[in-house]
Amino acid sequence: MKKIGLVMVIVCVSLSLMVLALPRGVFAKEIVLNWASFLPKSHPGTKSLQKVLFDKINERGKGKLVIRYRGGPETFSSRDLGDAVQKGIVDLASALITFYQSIVPGAGSFKLSPFTPEEERKNGVYDYMAARHEQYGLKYIGRPNPGKSDYFYLHLNKRVEKPEDFKGLRIGAAGAGRPSAMAWGASVVTLKLSEYYTAMERKLVDGINCVPLDAWVAWGCHEVTKYVPDHSYFQGTGMIIGNLNSWNKLPEDLQKLIMDTMIEYEINQMDFEAKKMAGAKKKMVDAGVEFYKFAPEVKKWFLETAYSSSWAYEEERHGKVVTDFRKLVSQ
Repeated sequence: MKKIGLVMVIVCVSLSLMVLALPRGVFAKEIVLNWASFLPKSHPGTKSLQKVLFDKINERGKGKLVIRYRGGPETFSSRDLGDAVQKGIVDLASALITFYQSIVPGAGSFKLSPFTPEEERKNGVYDYMAARHEQYGLKYIGRPNPGKSDYFYLHLNKRVEKPEDFKGLRIGAAGAGRPSAMAWGASVVTLKLSEYYTAMERKLVDGINCVPLDAWVAWGCHEVTKYVPDHSYFQGTGMIIGNLNSWNKLPEDLQKLIMDTMIEYEINQMDFEAKKMAGAKKKMVDAGVEFYKFAPEVKKWFLETAYSSSWAYEEERHGKVVTDFRKLVSQ
C-alpha cells in the first residue's frame, strides 16, 4: 500500500509540473464579442457580413475568440447603434455613419472619400478616420461595402433629364442624401429606411436618394420604381466599428487576426460588391425599371453638385475636421 501511495504522489507531482510547463493561456477562456447590424438578420448584407467576415474570424480564432450576432434593428435602432457600441452594450457593429456622426463629429464626410479601402490604408485616410473614432471611444475597423465612389443611386418615379426637371420633385432621404437632393433643386422628405417602399408605392415622394441597388431590391422597392439615372456616387455609409475598451482588452494576436481578416475581406469583397450590384441591376431591369444616362453636361452637374453640396453641408456643421479630411482626400 505504501508503494501504491508513493506512486500516486509521484504521478500527481508529475502532472502538476506538466501543467505548469504549458504555455500561458492554454486554459484561457474563449473571448466572446457580440456584434449587431443596422440591417435585419435576414437581409443579404447581414448574411454576407456574417458568412464572409465574422465566420472567418471565428474559424481562425478557434478556441481563442468567437464573435456572435446579437441583433439587428429590432434590438438596436439604427440611430442608436453607434451609442450602443460606444457604451459597450455591444462590442462591434455594422453601423451607419449618417446616424452615429452625432458621436463622431464630421464622420459623415467619410462617404466622400474617392479611394478604395485598400488605398485608404496606404495613403493615410484610414489612419485619419481611425483617429477620429478613437477620440470618442470607438475603434474603426473597416468598410463592409468596399468600393470607389460608386455605391449610391437616385431612384425615381418621374423621369428627369435636366437640372430644371428637379424643381418641384419630392425626394425622400434618410440622412446622407438630403444635401444633394436639395442642391439639385428638389424638396426633401425625411424618411426612415423602413418607409421607403410605402412612400414610393403611395406616391408620397417622387423618388428616394442615396440607396444602393442591392438594398433597393432586398426591400422590394424595385417593384414600385420606374426610373434610375445610371450615375452612381459616394462611398457606402456603413462602417464596422467597435468599442475601444473592448478592443484594447484583446490580446495583440487577436487584434491582428480581426484586422488582417478585415483587410482581406475589403480586398476580396470589391469584386463581389460589383457582381452583387450588377445582379441587382438586372433584377430591376427585368422588373421594368429603366436605367438611363444623362447628357454629359447634365451628368457633370449632377455629380459635382452632389459632392460640393455634401462637402459644404459637412463643413458648415463640423468645420476644421471636415476641412482637414477634404484636404487629405484631395491630395
